[in-house]
Amino acid sequence: MWLTRLAGRLGPTRPNEAFVVVGVSSVEGGAEGLGRLLAPVLEASRDARVRLLTLVMSEGAHEAGDSPSAARLISERWGMDVLATAGSALVTAAGSLFAPGHPGGPGGWWHFSPGTAARHVSVHLPVPDWEIAVRRVGRQALAGHIVEPVPAGLAVRPAGPVSPATHARLHAVPPQDGRPQLIITSPRTPATVLAVVMGTLPERVRGSLRLVSLAGQPMSRTAQEVSDLLGCEVGVALGAPVMNGRAVPEGVSAGDAAVDQYLLDEEGRPAWRPFALTLAHGPATSGGGRPARVTQWRVPAVLIAGTGPDALSLGRDWKAAVTPSGLWVGPRDAAPPLLATARPARADTVALDLGPWGSHRPLDASLWPALERLFGQLEPEVCVRAVVHVHGDLDARDGERLHGLTVRHGLRCADPVTSPRPEPAGRPGTGPEAASGSGRSRQRTPLPARSF
Repeated sequence: MWLTRLAGRLGPTRPNEAFVVVGVSSVEGGAEGLGRLLAPVLEASRDARVRLLTLVMSEGAHEAGDSPSAARLISERWGMDVLATAGSALVTAAGSLFAPGHPGGPGGWWHFSPGTAARHVSVHLPVPDWEIAVRRVGRQALAGHIVEPVPAGLAVRPAGPVSPATHARLHAVPPQDGRPQLIITSPRTPATVLAVVMGTLPERVRGSLRLVSLAGQPMSRTAQEVSDLLGCEVGVALGAPVMNGRAVPEGVSAGDAAVDQYLLDEEGRPAWRPFALTLAHGPATSGGGRPARVTQWRVPAVLIAGTGPDALSLGRDWKAAVTPSGLWVGPRDAAPPLLATARPARADTVALDLGPWGSHRPLDASLWPALERLFGQLEPEVCVRAVVHVHGDLDARDGERLHGLTVRHGLRCADPVTSPRPEPAGRPGTGPEAASGSGRSRQRTPLPARSF
């Protein structure tokens, strides 16, 4: 099942090309033994005039002493070009191939041709169109920081010694959605440094680049400052990529580079998966700040997709919206209040905003089963951090219903917020921050990812 799922992401191949996914980590007899096992497939590929074969197996390009690598043996014996990696072979969620490498190490993908020396290609297959621009930036010092290429794009870190763990993590972050990433390791890196780095890139690369922080703190405020400095929209990821478990399971030769995105606590530990995965910050105008757009998100299955992250259907009379700090639910004819859209994301708190409501008017009874379904699909790590914020006034009966609902699902309720009318979405990174909460948890339905 593991390899079937990985192989299903690959392809389709171009004419005269083929993938071979190897499911065992070692074969008796080394490369010769593997060649004997693969002989029927390789001979069929040669008969089909395959000219380029991608060998999806870890260490397929690794040579030990005088023994040829599996890639070299296949290339010479079956007369075809072979792409293989000397390190781990990982398949990303988008179906591209990733081979994490370290400076001076043997990682990355190598191209073997009969009778010629192998040449290094990239850590990515296919090679992304932004890689040349990133390589041209190279490694350089800038205002007390080091800028250097990494497999996912570029990294910016404070000058000086770097721990082996941080160094390894920078080179293990896989590419995401075909976009380059600008990875920051310190929350003290100023926006001016990031703006200078981004300004050196071609416009098309800069426009697709996304800021990612490994420092455990949201980057929205910094992203807004960079946007103001550059005068263009800047993308930022809420949280950092986290690989769950082993990328390459024991006894298997190919692995999974798919990652989950988590907000990190102050010690760098995964806290919870945000609903808003990425934001786009535009430069401020003379009339004030522009709202950040949620550009990629995930939601519980009960929320029916609409035209965007702020138009998710929750039953006949209610709708939901993804906010940087959590979710908002309100009437179909309302918009999220400014306090909800402006609240920044936090690792210790998930904000669930409700309303605005009218003054002490009973709410339609359809709201409560809708909220019951929604709260029932929240993940355990969300429930233990969730705080419900009510915008407006509830009558006594509705207040009791909400209290019972939150108790059943282990959520906390904040004091009611006076919000006299709906407000347009505001800029994340400003406004009040919610208090952290705690509560019991139970198994919830996984949340599918959506993008816009």
